[in-house]
Amino acid sequence: MPRPILRSYRLTEGGIDFTVVRKRVKNTTIRIKNGEVVVTAPLYDSDAKTCSVVAKHAEWIRKHLSASEKTKGKVLLFGKLYDRVDETAPRASVSFENGICIVRGKDGEKREKALLGFYKKAITPLLEPLFDKWQKTTGLYASKVAVTSARSYLGRCEVNTRIIKISCRLAEKDISVIDYVVLHELCHIRHAGHQRDFYALVAKYMPDYKERIKLMKK
Repeated sequence: MPRPILRSYRLTEGGIDFTVVRKRVKNTTIRIKNGEVVVTAPLYDSDAKTCSVVAKHAEWIRKHLSASEKTKGKVLLFGKLYDRVDETAPRASVSFENGICIVRGKDGEKREKALLGFYKKAITPLLEPLFDKWQKTTGLYASKVAVTSARSYLGRCEVNTRIIKISCRLAEKDISVIDYVVLHELCHIRHAGHQRDFYALVAKYMPDYKERIKLMKK
């Protein structure tokens, strides 16, 4: 008798424990959330097929689990790591006291929302001068810049509308990385893909962009 389709359940592949979330999606995606591996897979894919995707990306998963473990109980802000203390409080907030980041809220979900809100407030004032600088330098102008809480990207350019979206999570990165992401997304207005011409345009304005990419991936 076939196993009934569950919305979410646990599986193990190659020593990697992960949660499978079945949804009406076309492709399987893997993300690391709070040190946990979450795999979103098409509703009717077999467990064997889902496990094969995990096995294919096992090295990437272990690498990011290791990075997640190093930053557990920490908060990253503009490339600097701070110790994190969670406090239960009726009102969500984030503050820094003696080099420690205190995240307050009624529960874990409220505290995470508070941290994302803090990131948004922290990065927004930086973006305007950076976009102003690179738009004038390149002659490429965004029609709108929106700050989101997306996990799937740090920056995204909708080529047809010239709308650029920046994830507030970019506030975790060094300022030089934020600078690179702004230029990167503006260059997509001229070149939609990541072909040779695209990176040639990036290099024209930022010769050290490869070093910034390495820093971004740390």
